[in-house]
Amino acid sequence: MNAMMDAPPHVEVPASWKPVKPFEGMDSSSQFIPHAATDDRLMLRYYQDDADGSFKTWAWFGRGAEGAPGRVHGGSVSAILDEVLGACVWTGGMPVVTATLTIRYRNPLPLGTVCDIETRIERRTSKRAIVKGVLKVRGGSVIAEAEGVYFRLPDSEIPPAAGAVLARRRGEGR
Repeated sequence: MNAMMDAPPHVEVPASWKPVKPFEGMDSSSQFIPHAATDDRLMLRYYQDDADGSFKTWAWFGRGAEGAPGRVHGGSVSAILDEVLGACVWTGGMPVVTATLTIRYRNPLPLGTVCDIETRIERRTSKRAIVKGVLKVRGGSVIAEAEGVYFRLPDSEIPPAAGAVLARRRGEGR
């Protein structure tokens, strides 16, 4: 058995990458995308790069994310990209849900792989955001590219703790 497939490895990131919690204040009893180091499927870690202010993520795909033998299931790649593109917008202070998600798969992904996801908001209005992202093998090839349209959630649907975090991120300081 390959240990890289059974548990996430320790991943080094540049010193300028500071950890962030995009969904801070959301009291979810469970999450579709696991964040525990004990999960054998998927793991994500989010960062804000102090060097340029960009949103960075690394992802790991373990044995539980298998589709074709030895390869990551395309649905796992899709779920990670949806999560990360949305998280990019939440980190900017806008609570959103997915309206559309388009994915272009470029290469199959071997199990046990650590990937980096580069994400950027292309356009943003008060009611929606268009976000693009690229998932790449760390130091290697492009696995998939995504574009998502995200609609803003009404403030009435956001728990108070999360609303306070989002307001702070928008510079409203409440």
